[in-house]
Parts: sequence; structure tokens; C-alpha cells
Amino acid sequence: MDLARRLSHVLLTLGKELRECLRDRRTLAVMILFPLVVYPLLSLLVAQVAVSRDKTRQERPSLVAVTGTGGARDDLAARIRDRPKLFTLVGGGSRADVAAGRLDGLVHFGQARRAEIVYDAGREESREAAERLSDVIASALPEGCAPLFSFEKRSVAPEAGLGGYLLSKALPLLVVLMVLLGAFYPAIDVTAGERERGTLETILSSPIRRFDLLLGKVLAVTVLAALTGLLNLASMSLTLIQVMRLADPGSTLPVPWTRAAAAAGMVLPSAFLFASVFVAVGALARGFKEAQHLLTPVYFLSIAPAIVGAIGEYRLAGLAAWIPCLNVTLLARELLLGHTPWSGALAALASTVTCGCAALAVAAHIYSSERFVDPGPRGRSLDTGRTVGIPKPPTAGQALFLYALAFVLLYFVWLPLQRRNLVLGLLVSEWGGLFGLVVLFALFTRQSLPEVLRIGRPPPRCLAGAALVGLSAWAAVAILSEWLSPVPKEVIEQLRRSLIPSDGSRSLLGTLALVALTPAICEEALFRGPILRGLRTRASPAAAVVLTGLLFGVFHVELSRILPTALLGVLLSLVALESGSIVPAMLAHFLNNASLVGLATFRIDERVAGFGTIASALIFVAAALLTALGLLLVHSGDRHARL
Repeated sequence: MDLARRLSHVLLTLGKELRECLRDRRTLAVMILFPLVVYPLLSLLVAQVAVSRDKTRQERPSLVAVTGTGGARDDLAARIRDRPKLFTLVGGGSRADVAAGRLDGLVHFGQARRAEIVYDAGREESREAAERLSDVIASALPEGCAPLFSFEKRSVAPEAGLGGYLLSKALPLLVVLMVLLGAFYPAIDVTAGERERGTLETILSSPIRRFDLLLGKVLAVTVLAALTGLLNLASMSLTLIQVMRLADPGSTLPVPWTRAAAAAGMVLPSAFLFASVFVAVGALARGFKEAQHLLTPVYFLSIAPAIVGAIGEYRLAGLAAWIPCLNVTLLARELLLGHTPWSGALAALASTVTCGCAALAVAAHIYSSERFVDPGPRGRSLDTGRTVGIPKPPTAGQALFLYALAFVLLYFVWLPLQRRNLVLGLLVSEWGGLFGLVVLFALFTRQSLPEVLRIGRPPPRCLAGAALVGLSAWAAVAILSEWLSPVPKEVIEQLRRSLIPSDGSRSLLGTLALVALTPAICEEALFRGPILRGLRTRASPAAAVVLTGLLFGVFHVELSRILPTALLGVLLSLVALESGSIVPAMLAHFLNNASLVGLATFRIDERVAGFGTIASALIFVAAALLTALGLLLVHSGDRHARL
């Protein structure tokens, strides 16, 4: 009986704790909904980056040379010339050219019918060239025939270069992961932890300026994160060396300690960035548990660009050098490989420190506000009550929940359906998915669909401005995206084939209805409806517009299309917010997509792609001016109540 009573007490406690956890919607979001969104998104991101990397390697011909004497040399050179997609054959070269990176590979024929493939094991391009040359030599004779010569591979990479290459495969990503882990809990402890311990008011009442207090907290988290990152990196590096020695006692892994120390130097600026961001976010939390809920999405969002930089074939130049986390992994990799572009290194350091200072400024604003002292029972909300005659807007939590639910359905249901049947999949995902979610939200909140969407009657000036945005923004967005992050040609061709079937099975009107009218109604209904309005209740207009645009870009999952789609999403969100109605945004979206359909139908985009830099710049300026004029018309109209 005593055992039965104790077991019942255990089960009673178990039920109580589970009910309390499941009653908290934030716990459910972090435990269930957030992983369902983040892990598919990360898997899509990693898969697309890996495919893009492999495709780039395959399409790039290796720069090789064949030296020596004999008929076998001429035969191999002829075989290489027959493979122009794989090789670019030059007249001559030496081992020094391979070591300096002027050649990817070299085949030298010596005495006694022996050939040697010379390559640099510390460079991916040279490794790829060596593999291709080996395949060509191995296929020189039919199976079963005696080879005319023997060959062997020989790397000209110094031992330090090989060690740096091996470390560059893992160490750059670990820099970000270990520092993130080191900053996570200290940032919670110095913010929400102090609030729970009841020491916050005592510290704030001391004769210390709040900014000085904040800066001390951020620097403390920076030191702890940097120390944790360095200790973890050192431990994992030494463990990796020891494991390789145990696996092959005869081999040695030469470690370029100078390069490794330089790469580890990225720990400090990264620690400052993450400490500033985590302290700013943690200051919004009322307790330790809520701080964990708020920081977990930030943690995963920081990991995503770091993974892209670790597995992608991106160079530390241009836009990539200014993207936080991505630039950290790229710079650490270049430092380990020993060929760091100093302009890119300075840009990466400047970007990391600047973003850290911006996060510090945000945290300082939070610390100086009265809401930091007393956040209230539920935090800030700009519109929580229902005013007579004015429908209650969605909350930010409802907006993010709708987005997460739409993304989960996109990944697990709609994308597989679109792969089987494009037309049916698009119709079901748009009307039954995106628009259907808005209808269900209206029913759940007991509001009419026009109230949820804010379908008002905009003035003619707003409609004219939206039309001008829809007809011109696509050109400015396309050219800007081409300058910053060019879309691969195969993606453009795939998009054209989906828009315009080669067999003529769909008319132009049918295509416009499918890829212009349908997204203009359904996508705007969700993104410029409850999502934009919900985010607006907890953020400034500019922040809500930018965040909605980013969510809109990520929702289109194709990595190369995220930037142009996000830019378009920002413009559409601005149109909807300024006009006070979703109708102008729908009009601009329809005209934007219809313009793209027209370009693809008459293949005008191919002729435009052949324009030079000056012509593209002039088109961009003209399109940007027309877009700005359209936004000005939308802004100057007699607006209804803002979204």
C-alpha cells in the first residue's frame, strides 16, 4: 500500500508539471513549433548551399598542364583537350606554379614510363583537378589492357598548409558555435537572472550610470563567452589531433599554430557581438525561463549564416564580408588557409564590431526606459483593447504562429505536392493554404475577413502609386540583387520553365491567373494581413516592414531568391502600411508578377541580361526613381487608419 501511495504521488506530480509546461504557450512554441520551422529551414539552407557548391565545382574547369616527353604525354594532352568542360590546358608549367596557385594541377612524364600528378592538397580546386586527372589517366585504356605507364599523386602543399586545410573544415564553424554557447547563459544571468534574484533594483539605485552598468555587463559576458570559446576550441582541436594519431600512429597532423591562433582571434569580436545581442534580448525578459524562450530563436538564427559560410564556396568579399556570422566563418577559414584578403578581413571585423555596437545601443535604450524596471505582467502592447468600431488587431504572437504554421505546411505538404503537380500544388498551397489560414484565423478570432485583411477603399492616388511600384520595382530589385548576390542561370531557367510551359499547355491568361493573380491575393492576405498587422503591435513601423519582408523572403525557401523576394516584401509591406489597406499591396504584387511573366514569355529578360554595367546602372536609377515616386504617391494619399 505504501508503494502504491508513493507511486500515485509520483504520477500526480508528473501530471502537474506536464500541465504547467503545456499550459505555457511559449514553452510549446520553443519545444514543438519552433523546431518544426527551424530544422526544415536549416536543412533546406544546407542542402541548397551544398548543391550550389558542388555545382560550382563541377562547372569550373580545372587549369592544368602536361609536361615531359613521349607519346603518352601527347595522348593525355589530346584527351584533356577533348574535355573542355572539365579542363583548361595551358602550354607549360611547373611545381612552383601549382604551389603558387597559378595552376590547379600538373602531369609530368618522366623516365621509365612513370607519370606524376602534382597538386596542392591545401586547395579544394587543386584536389578536384587531381581527381579529374586521375580519372582521365585511368580511362586511357580499355579494361583489361596493360597500362602504358604508371602514375602517382604528389602534393606540393607544405605540412602547415595541409594542417590548415584540415582545420578549416571544422574550426570556423566551431568559433561561432562555441562563442554562442558561452554567451547564452551568462547573458541570461546578468539580465533576467538578476530580476528573479531581486537584486536588479538595488543595482539600478547605485550611483552608477545605466550605460556604464550595461557596458560592464556586456563586457563581462564578452569575457566569459570568449574564454569559453577559446577553451572549447583548444580542447576540441587537441582531441581531434589525438584521435587522428590513435587512428594512424604513423601519421602526423602538422598544426599551423600561428594560423590557428589568428583564426581563434575572431573569438573576441564575435563574443562582443553575441554578448551585446543576448544582453539586449535578455533585458526584455521577466524571468530566466522567458529569457531562454527569447534567446533560443536568436541562437538558431545566428547559427544559420555560420553554417552557410562553413559549407559554402563563398569568398570573403563583397556582401559576404558584411553579413554577421557568415563573415566570421569565412575570415576564420581564410586565416587557416593562409591567403586572407585584407580588404575582406577589415570589412568582416568592421561589420562585426559595428553590429555589436548597434546591439549595445539598443540594449542601452532598453536599460534607460522605465519598462526595464517594471515590464508589467504581459509586457508592452500598442493596441491590446478593443475600441468601439475598431477591430482588435492580431498580436505579434499570433502573427508569428501563423507564419510558423504556414512554413511547416509548406515544407511537409505543399512543396511535395508542387513537385508532383505544379499547377495543382500552387492552387492548393495558395488558396487552401495561405488564404485558408487567414480565413481560419478570422473564424477563430470571431472577426470578419475584411476586418482581418483591412480591405478598405483606398484613394485613387494610392492605387496609382501602388501600380507604379508594381511596374517598376521588379527592375530595381532584380538589378540590385544581381549586383549583390547573382541568381544562378539554372534557377532562372527553371523558373522560366515553370512560368511558361514549353509544350504550350497553358495560355498566357492562365499563367497570369496562376502566378500573378493568385499569389497577389493569397500571399498578401497572409503577409500584409495578420502578419504585418500583428508585428506592428510590438514593433515600430520600420521594424515591422523590414521583418515582414524578411519573413516573406525566407518563405520562398530558394536561397538565391531570398534577397530579391525580401526586398519586394519590404516594398509591399510599406505600400500596405502607408495606404492603410491591403488592396494597393495586392495590386502592386500582381503587376510585379505580371511584368515578370511578360518578360519570360517574350524572352525580354535575356536581352536585358546582355546589357553592360552602365546600361544596367541607368535602368536601376530609373526604376528606383519610379518606385520612389510610387511610394510618395501612396504616402500622400488620404490614408485610412494605418495597419
